[in-house]
Amino acid sequence: MDAFSILASLQAKKNVLLMGAPGTGKSKLMNDVARTFEAAASATATPAHQPGAAIPIPAVPAVNTIGNLPMMQRTNRKVFRTTLHQNSKYRDFLTGITPRLDGNKGYQICEGILYRANEYAKQDDSAALLIIDELNRGPAIEVFGGSIVSIEADKRLADDNSPATNTQYFEILSPNTNNNEEYAFSPHLYILAAMNQADVSVAPLDVAFMRRWMSIMLYPDYQPLYDKFGVTSGNVIPDMNPTVQDVYHVAIKGLESINKKIIAGRGAGYQLGQGVFMSTEPHGTTTADALDFILDCWSMIYAHIDELFFGEPNALSYILNAEKDESPYSLEEITFAGDTKFVLTHATIDRNNIYALYRSLLEDD
Repeated sequence: MDAFSILASLQAKKNVLLMGAPGTGKSKLMNDVARTFEAAASATATPAHQPGAAIPIPAVPAVNTIGNLPMMQRTNRKVFRTTLHQNSKYRDFLTGITPRLDGNKGYQICEGILYRANEYAKQDDSAALLIIDELNRGPAIEVFGGSIVSIEADKRLADDNSPATNTQYFEILSPNTNNNEEYAFSPHLYILAAMNQADVSVAPLDVAFMRRWMSIMLYPDYQPLYDKFGVTSGNVIPDMNPTVQDVYHVAIKGLESINKKIIAGRGAGYQLGQGVFMSTEPHGTTTADALDFILDCWSMIYAHIDELFFGEPNALSYILNAEKDESPYSLEEITFAGDTKFVLTHATIDRNNIYALYRSLLEDD
């Protein structure tokens, strides 16, 4: 999945929702889309000579270039960004009454980010992209309010922003007239949102809201990790005395093994993406530096699976292969108030045993 694919989907559907577990590249992809959307169109109008290329004068693609998308042919393009949270309000997205902040008494009608993006898209030769991160972290349905139906591609205004037969209007408090007025969205307004399915602390979005979006699922991609750390995936992972590449190799394989078990226990949408090893960089190039790096990453990995299987020590033990001798984790049986309980314990995890920990995650051949 790349920026062009997302922009092409936005062109067709107007609203695109990126879904997937943490670390699968949603934020990076949204940033790539934003940069591409605001950049100058890069389509080649005529065949051009490219010295040294396999095909010196390649054919011009008919449709699959950024510049051929209608949105990219509009001169004025602007990106608007926001993140949903528990305190997000309808007025933050559309319009609403707020106290005056200019020193005068009274109230004013504020312009929310969705309203501002749409007003920009309605200007001549303009297009707007609204990016919403953490869509399911806030009251999304309440925030969109009566505009939920109107965001659909076939419910927008005509291409020149005039009323169309199928245009769906909804009522807002107009900042221009201070009166309630009917309002509709421009076809040149595009909305790109993202959400983590693995966020178990938030409520799922309802079906009526979800069907207004083209949903695109992102899954873990391990190849960028092999490329980043210069690892060959088919190499044998030694029991001891690892090289720098062995350290990174066992960490990648360990993540793959964990994700396979998460799929079985919770579902594919709850995996942990490659970003867990890409959000920071090793401090050096030695084996010790590599061990310290995967040790730091382990805290994020464990926090993820601990949240997914909170209160389920048997499940955690299974995912961590705690029964293996080299694992620093162990499942202990204790008696509490006359009942048998299981507790997952572990030794101190440090540079000396982190390699053995990751290796214990691997399935026996």
